[in-house]
Amino acid sequence: MSFTRRRRRAAVSVIAALTLGLVAACGGGSSETATAASTADCSPDGVRLTVTYAPYGEVAAGLAKPIFESRYPGLTVDLRPTSTVGYDDLTQQIVTDIAGGARPDVAMIGTGQLQFWVDRYGPQPIDPAALKPTYDQRFLEVGSVRDEVYFAPFQVSVPVLYTNLDLTTGAGVTELPTTTGELVESARRVKGGSGSAPVQIPRDQIADWPVQAFVQSAGLAYVEADGGPGFDSPEGVRALGIYEQLAADGLIDPISFADAITAFNTGRLAYFISTPALAAQAQETIGGAFEWTVSDFPVPDGGDPRLPAGGNGWIVLSDDACRAAYSAELIGEMLSPEIIVESSKKFSYIPVDREAAEALAADPAVSSPMGYAWRYEGTPTRFGGWPGDSTPRVNVFVEDMVQRLTRGEPTQQVVADMSARIRSAVR
Repeated sequence: MSFTRRRRRAAVSVIAALTLGLVAACGGGSSETATAASTADCSPDGVRLTVTYAPYGEVAAGLAKPIFESRYPGLTVDLRPTSTVGYDDLTQQIVTDIAGGARPDVAMIGTGQLQFWVDRYGPQPIDPAALKPTYDQRFLEVGSVRDEVYFAPFQVSVPVLYTNLDLTTGAGVTELPTTTGELVESARRVKGGSGSAPVQIPRDQIADWPVQAFVQSAGLAYVEADGGPGFDSPEGVRALGIYEQLAADGLIDPISFADAITAFNTGRLAYFISTPALAAQAQETIGGAFEWTVSDFPVPDGGDPRLPAGGNGWIVLSDDACRAAYSAELIGEMLSPEIIVESSKKFSYIPVDREAAEALAADPAVSSPMGYAWRYEGTPTRFGGWPGDSTPRVNVFVEDMVQRLTRGEPTQQVVADMSARIRSAVR
């Protein structure tokens, strides 16, 4: 078992144990935040807001802090950055802090973690009117549960295809694949010229993300209304058959997501499904070593793109009414157009603000691979939605499913096995 998988499994165990302990201490049910007051009814004197976030939030939190403290003299914004880059690990860190009595007022969470936080910790609903007028409110569906907005999306992405154009054009492939069938055919031609496996789809860390994209783009629900998996069907098996097919043809190797990034950035990998957020890093690493691009996620043959929103956003966890009100306003500041532009230049995400989108569209880098996310015009769907505290555990099951499929195990049997495990976990 890899270090990444061990760490994810450890995170799942810690989250489950801590959550059960907190629920028992509270007599069951979720730990509710305070009902937000209005900042007009609150005094900022002596108020301290704590903000916990992954490295992706450093730009937003750092820029918003002095603005907010200047607006409200006497109020202090305490920044609590973490070194965690995975959202399961970030959830583990915040849950651990809460168990130790250090509940943050504002927290960054991954889009796939929303259901967990709503079901277990009762974050304060976010009033869309508290956001900037230019915030693109179509993204609020990503942050909604049962028609209530709990999460303000900040850095949003969809799965995409990275292509090494030197390798593909050298093999006579001149078109970018847009379907899984085209991807397999193109990969066969590239392998014929190089002899090495030309495709990587994440097998760990974000393995569940492409799975949801394949399933939804085939016209299926990833999570059914009862909380069970929506891909245990002939249609689901066909949609996920891409993994087994790539393995059967020797077109994919069983390597980690981190190793796949390295393989692409060093010119050894033709096709790589990933997040556009890595494009800024790739551009810096690759330089002019070879030609490459970022293009649309290849959907199952006959399907239409329905892509889940990856990335992150902000929730209010304050247990005090006035701190909750200030926290909601602080989130609005961290989602200002200027901050989104600066953040998008460091991490290439889809801008969630219309004014920011216009500014990025005018940037010369918009035509580069890094600008794919800035040009994106689709509307991502809400990510996942596994009920209760099952999300981290189910993510591990899905990761196991992908690893079995990429070893060439029969799709129908693997999907049936994993669907049964998921149903047991979400009961």
